Amino acid sequence: MKISVILACAGTGSRMNLGFNKLRYDVGGMTIFEKTLSNFIRDDISQIVITSNKDDFDYFTKAVLNVETNCVVTLGGQTRQESIYNALLSLDKDTDYVIIHDGARPFVTKQIIDDALKLAIDKGNAIVCTSPVDSLRQIEGTKTKAVNRSDYLIVQTPQIFKYDSILRAYESARGNNDNNFLDDASVYEKYVGPIYIAHGSKENIKITTKDDLDRFIPKNYFVGCGWDTHELVENRKLILGGVEIPHTKGLLGHSDADVLTHAIMDALLAASHNKDIGHLFPDTDGRYKDICSLLLLEEVVKILKADNFVINNITAVIMAQKPKLAPHLNAIQAMLAKTMQIDESKITLTSTTTEKLGLVGHEEAISVNAYCSLYKD
Repeated sequence: MKISVILACAGTGSRMNLGFNKLRYDVGGMTIFEKTLSNFIRDDISQIVITSNKDDFDYFTKAVLNVETNCVVTLGGQTRQESIYNALLSLDKDTDYVIIHDGARPFVTKQIIDDALKLAIDKGNAIVCTSPVDSLRQIEGTKTKAVNRSDYLIVQTPQIFKYDSILRAYESARGNNDNNFLDDASVYEKYVGPIYIAHGSKENIKITTKDDLDRFIPKNYFVGCGWDTHELVENRKLILGGVEIPHTKGLLGHSDADVLTHAIMDALLAASHNKDIGHLFPDTDGRYKDICSLLLLEEVVKILKADNFVINNITAVIMAQKPKLAPHLNAIQAMLAKTMQIDESKITLTSTTTEKLGLVGHEEAISVNAYCSLYKD
């Protein structure tokens, strides 16, 4: 089965008042277009056709140069209907199903696409919709009247059709000079048959105004920073992230002096608005004498869970002149992930020297700088 995608990107986004196409707006190092496109770089997608206006044609052409999926940029028309028809003609003729999606809907999820595609393969078509949550009124001339919102749906994309059927619908509309359709489902419904509904999401919005850009800024994310330094001495084990590292010296401290775990704990506590490990696990308390710091990390994770915090990612830089830590980072990462019950991909560890400068450079200490981000579940 061959599945293709059409991304409708031929508009200008004039309502954004940016002075350029809103799809080229950069959010965190990636444009809105690139974020939308990334959702369709999938093993089951064979081809992606992007509609473009004349001014943005070169941009889209360059933007897809290194994309693994076969991407084609085609000029749109004066209306969305004309643009989609041009894109349909640009698709490989052996396409079985075509997914049509707004380029300005970057928040579509894999689950939405999967569910709609499954329904379309079963029924011949599927469009994504959500139910309105606000009360609705219908305009009748100079007056309005209340209507039952349960009788209405909010239409989104993707909209998915058998390729030959939607192409036939568009050709029929073109032959009849029928140019007043606002979406693909309307064309299909008039010239082919009934439409089937897949569940969408209120988050799957179309970026239309500058206010919509706030969706890219998470409101429930929290960032923390942790720093720790421990002295290197003889006759102590060197423990980092719960892993014993072969070395002639170890770190001095009340606990096992796991400087990496300590820095990570302080970052997590800072992000969750809690007091630091010196307050929670004071070195004046005999219970923590020579304790494995991973046990303390488990306690910190419990504190986070009690407040509904979820670990999004952790990154840490270990500063040590000796020993060389790069060969041990994977094992350390795995141990930390297991202790915190998170995926290893959420942890990034690096190691560096200080070019023989300072306490670290003179092999008198090891320091760690750690950062994390959390979000409220």
